[in-house]
Amino acid sequence: MAVRNSMKPLLARLRVLVNDPGGTSQIFDDQTIQDVMDESRFDANYLALTPFPTYSGATIQYLDYYSDDYGNWEDNAVFKQYRTLIVTPSSSENIVGHWTFAQSTLPPVFIIGASHDIYRAAADLLEREAARWTLSYDMMVDGQSLKRSQAAPALQALAHTYRMKQRPTSISVIRSDLAGAAQGAGLNLGPRDLDYYAQG
Repeated sequence: MAVRNSMKPLLARLRVLVNDPGGTSQIFDDQTIQDVMDESRFDANYLALTPFPTYSGATIQYLDYYSDDYGNWEDNAVFKQYRTLIVTPSSSENIVGHWTFAQSTLPPVFIIGASHDIYRAAADLLEREAARWTLSYDMMVDGQSLKRSQAAPALQALAHTYRMKQRPTSISVIRSDLAGAAQGAGLNLGPRDLDYYAQG
């Protein structure tokens, strides 16, 4: 897959986070960075934006809309009012998820686009870079000590810092010691797996 033009601002921002400026000396090419970012991509399909009304006397205008939980949007997002009418904001702050319209645009306004977890992608790339340094060794030449083994721990420490900034996620946990769905009828007086485990 070719590098998408809508990703270029995000790619440049991520390169700053991992200290990998583009050019002949770059470590990761744009395609690799985009692939890593796509692993944590959130595809929004008619995600409702939060309106922030502006009051002017007795008049209420809806000019500003926010994406509460997501930021770092690609540049090709589409906005629709009432799910049918395409509307175009006059200014976009894709990093924080804030869009402003020139004229009052009544809610609901929905967004169709892709949001990225830039800190998770940065941590993933730093861990890949740390893997390249894990077999490095220290040496002493002409009285000078070169401690190349410090590179991997430093990269991992920075990756850990970014891990603390990445989007929180949730997982579903099922307790095996509770009655299952098949045992939901009646008084649940039948034996369960835990009862068999507890027998001596």
